Parts: sequence; structure tokens; C-alpha cells
Amino acid sequence: MPSPTPGSVVSFTVAEVSDFERRITLLLDSSRLEAAESRAARRLARDIHVNGFRRGKAPRRMVERVVGRERVRNDAIEDLLTDRLPAVWEGTGLTPAVSPVVDDIREVEAGVEVDLFVSLWPTLATPPVYEGRTVELEVPEEIGEEAVGQHLDRYREQFAELETVERPCRIGDYVAIDLSSSHEGRPLETPAATGFMYELGVETLVEGLTDHLLGCEAGAVVEFEAPLRVAVGELAEGTVIGVRVVVDDVMEKLLPDLDDEWVSDFTDFDTASELREQVLEDLEGERLDSLRSQLRGVLLTELAEEMELDIPEAVVDASAVRMFEDFRGRLDKQGSTVEEYVEATGQDIEAVFGQFRGRATAQIQVGALLDSVAEHTGIEVGDEEILDAYQALATRTEQSAESIAEEMAGSALENSVRGDILRTRALDILMRAVVPTDGDGSLIDLRFDPPGAPETVEDETE
Repeated sequence: MPSPTPGSVVSFTVAEVSDFERRITLLLDSSRLEAAESRAARRLARDIHVNGFRRGKAPRRMVERVVGRERVRNDAIEDLLTDRLPAVWEGTGLTPAVSPVVDDIREVEAGVEVDLFVSLWPTLATPPVYEGRTVELEVPEEIGEEAVGQHLDRYREQFAELETVERPCRIGDYVAIDLSSSHEGRPLETPAATGFMYELGVETLVEGLTDHLLGCEAGAVVEFEAPLRVAVGELAEGTVIGVRVVVDDVMEKLLPDLDDEWVSDFTDFDTASELREQVLEDLEGERLDSLRSQLRGVLLTELAEEMELDIPEAVVDASAVRMFEDFRGRLDKQGSTVEEYVEATGQDIEAVFGQFRGRATAQIQVGALLDSVAEHTGIEVGDEEILDAYQALATRTEQSAESIAEEMAGSALENSVRGDILRTRALDILMRAVVPTDGDGSLIDLRFDPPGAPETVEDETE
């Protein structure tokens, strides 16, 4: 039988089930249980109808006849647990990751013993070795003149003009067409269009439209059969339909000259050279961001595979449920449902939830890894960093960062913000500490340090 834990008015014992699971046995003495049952019965009396009594006035014995003795006792036990568990957490130093689960209830001489199954957030005593670790990345091509030119062309296309030409059409041209379609001799409302401007090379509802029009001139009439690329009305994707196209005009897309005059008129730059330099810088920045993102993914995956972390199933399930409900909410905003998603992807609901369990497991592993790195390197989050985080929130509200900080002081939200900052800094330390290389073993410079203010990994891990 549990005995009073030193320093606590609650009697309980703690047994280790696994690294991150505990079984806590609490004793609820008879006198407190009796009082809790009376309170539970009075509360239930307000919600049920008992013949011969006004709502809320039925005696306990009558309430128990209606809802059952077990319901009254279970409600009373739940009330007592809610009241006593804070003292248990304080006495043990445990922080449950999910709500404790009642595993067993036993009648004993002194009252009732309740076994609670408690799942904890998994922690990692020591992170896998990461300093000096070599991480091989797939390196994208260097940014050359061709990539810069293609980017500039896409920008110039926003200001392009169309000019009618008397020649066969080719990829990149626009054609003005009248399109009609039919299925099994019956005209279709879709796809159909009159005076439609179609750019050769762009996919449409009709598969292979470009191939059938390529080389045609104004006045040409083209008839063919082709499958639908997507479902249209009652016709499923892939249904073969008849298509008739009349080409009214062929138009060539004319891009503006990339000279200083055009650049100064339509961009924030004065010369074409300045614009080109900025495009090159932007593309190189995107390439660098891509490499850093790849490093983050590869590194975290490799380290997670080396971790021995027995994550409680209840913790994984709770995280997966939250992810799943977020997903359901996003679908709802898009006017769709999980059931429609399942049907469209050809999966069953168990498979979809299994994917979220996999993501939840990976997320928990990464969280434990980063927490361990933060502790290992002695990272501390200062008040100024917290205030900076609140500043971002203040820009979306009418409050100041200082007033938000005052409201959140000591709250769960502040702890969450502090934890996010710790993990972000821990990830930064991880990425700076490893050695990214290409397939040939050559070092890749990811330029983490800002110009003029370099920080070394050693500085951050002292």
C-alpha cells in the first residue's frame, strides 16, 4: 500500500516501467473519497431527470440508481486525481508528456488505490558525436550565365507583347483558337472555348494539344482524339474525347530589350548590369539556402538513426493526432475532407495516420536531440532574446513587446518560446560543427557567418 511521500500530503508510490514511462499508485482515503462522491452526485443531479425531484435536488442514492454507482465513484476519483496530481508532479519532478491514463482501480481497507500510467517526454543524456562529422551533400550546379539569362527572360516576359505573324507556329508562340469537343457523338461543354489564347507548350485539359497544333498556320483546322488529363464532369481522367480546333491567328511573343532604359523604367535598378548582378546574387543565395536545407535534413536524419530512444507509444500517438487534426483543419479551409483526400490518393485512413505517426516520431527524436545539444553546450536564453521573439508577435497586435512579455512571464507560452529559441540555436551549432562535402570529398563553404562578424563553433559551444 502506498505510504505518504516525504514532504507531500498525498500518498503515492512511483515504479519505473521503462526509461520514459512510470506507474504511479495513489491512495485515496475513504473519508475524502466519500466527500468527493457526494459532490459528484450533486453535480450529476443537475444534469439528469429523476422522477419526483426537481433538477439538482435528487438525493445521492436516487442519482446512483439512474447513472449507476460506478459512474458516481469514477467521477469522484477523477475529481480527486485532478486535485492531487499537482502535488505528485511537484514531489517527483516528473512532467507528463500526455495526460496520465488510469490503469487500475482497487478497493483497499483505507480507501481506493489508483494506478496511473504516465508517459514522459523522452530525453537524450548525450547526443551522438557531431563535431567534425563529415556530411556528404548533393551539390547543385553552379549558377552560370544561362541560369541568370533564363531568370531575366521570365521577368521580361511579364512585359512581353504579342505580334501576329504569318508563319507556322512553334513552341513559345500564342495561337488564338476556337476549340470544341465531343464524347461518343455528344458535344461537351468542357473543354470548349472561342477566341482562346493558347501558349504552345503549356499543358491543358486535353493531352497532347501542343503536339497536334505545332507547325499549323492561321486558318488551319485540326481534328483528333485525345485523353483527358483530369476528370471533367462525369468523364473520368483518361477518357478519350474528340477534339476540333480552328487556328485563327499565330502570334509571336516579343520581349523588351534588356537595356539600361528599360531597366530604369521598369525595375528598381538604373542599369542592366546592376539588375544582372542582383539576379546572380539572388540565385546564389537560393542555391546556398538549398544546400543548407539539405545539410539540415541529412544531418538530423543521420544523427536520429544513431540515437537509442525508446519513445512511449502514447507520446507518439498524441503528437500524431495533433498533426492529423491540423491536417484536417487545412483540408477543411480548402473545402475538402480527409475522406476525399483518402479516396483521391488511393490510401486508407490507417495508412494516412501511419504517415503522421512516422512524422511525429521523427519530430520527437529531433526535439530530444536538439535539447540534448543545448544542454551539452550550455546554451542559455536571455531575456533580450525572449523580448525579440515577442517583438515579432507585437507587430501583428496592438500591444508592445514589453507588455506581451509581462503578460507571458512564467507562463507555458514563455517556456515554449524559450524552448524554440534553444532548439534553433542548438541546430545552428550542429550545422556549424559538421564538415559538409561533395561526392568527391571536397569541402563545401556554406558561409554561415555573417560578413564582418564571424563566429566559430568553438565560440558558441564554450
